[in-house]
Amino acid sequence: MTQAAEDRRTRRDTVRAALSRALLDLLEETAFKDISVDDIAVAAGIKRSAFYFYFDDKQDLLVATAADTAEALYQATDRWWHGEGPPQERLRQALHGMASLYERHAGLLRAATEVSTYDDEVRVFWRGLIERFIATTADHLEREQEAGRVPRSLEPRATAESLVWMAERSCYIYLARGERSAPELVASLSATWIAALYPGPEGGADGVGRSRLTGPPPP
Repeated sequence: MTQAAEDRRTRRDTVRAALSRALLDLLEETAFKDISVDDIAVAAGIKRSAFYFYFDDKQDLLVATAADTAEALYQATDRWWHGEGPPQERLRQALHGMASLYERHAGLLRAATEVSTYDDEVRVFWRGLIERFIATTADHLEREQEAGRVPRSLEPRATAESLVWMAERSCYIYLARGERSAPELVASLSATWIAALYPGPEGGADGVGRSRLTGPPPP
């Protein structure tokens, strides 16, 4: 890459980052539907015409800004899917990481959720994110069933859909609106998820837990 090309790339990344920061700042005080491209351009210190060199419209900017946060949400939850240790504790840690991130980026994620109800581009992005969580959770539930930790009476895909959408709605209703703190929400979500997935002691399935795997405890 030539120096001129490198300079153009650096300039492009700098301006895109400035536009994302401007959008985030505006979302702290204003609903997304009331924010104009002019507002974003002024806040970022660029001309309105220059905005369209970097993004097609403000929805395109919203998706680009939310993408990194969406990936961070996924990585936070990965500690349950691929971590080590008792499954209940891994699940609590995953929900805590997810909820804490959501709380820190509540304005952005609230906007993405709301705009997804009427804009096709944002809808595809948001539903794709949720589907990624559902698919990975369903795969994990199948592995947990094979290991004897999750009841086989649960259908993995349907269970994943119910639990993931419950978490998404709960985050939007309580965290995005500031009605509960992340720890408060994690306490209720983890209690529900654990009761559904790990009903037995030590995370065993079907209420038999560890004794099913290793025999009864010593007298």
